[in-house]
Amino acid sequence: MRYLTKVRRFILKIKENAMVVVDIGYRKLVMPREKALLLAEILETSEVFEEKYWSEEKRKERGMTESYTYHVYMDERESYSMKIINDQLYQMAKLAGKPTKE
Repeated sequence: MRYLTKVRRFILKIKENAMVVVDIGYRKLVMPREKALLLAEILETSEVFEEKYWSEEKRKERGMTESYTYHVYMDERESYSMKIINDQLYQMAKLAGKPTKE
């Protein structure tokens, strides 16, 4: 919850027309500050879902029959980051659209 307070202070300092880039894993998403705050609140209260694969050797060692175990837990690490981009950069990037693959 402590991180959410930092995020809330960060987002509330942003001008209303500025956009926020949220980096979640391997993806960067851009959105208005109100939606970034809502997303931060959702992420802050979300739990991590993890599948763990066990090799046949490890399963035999542990007396397991299933290849995967499933885990849900709270993760205290910050799993995302945010930065502000101004309206001019946002508009130029929007005009450029999706980059071409070369």
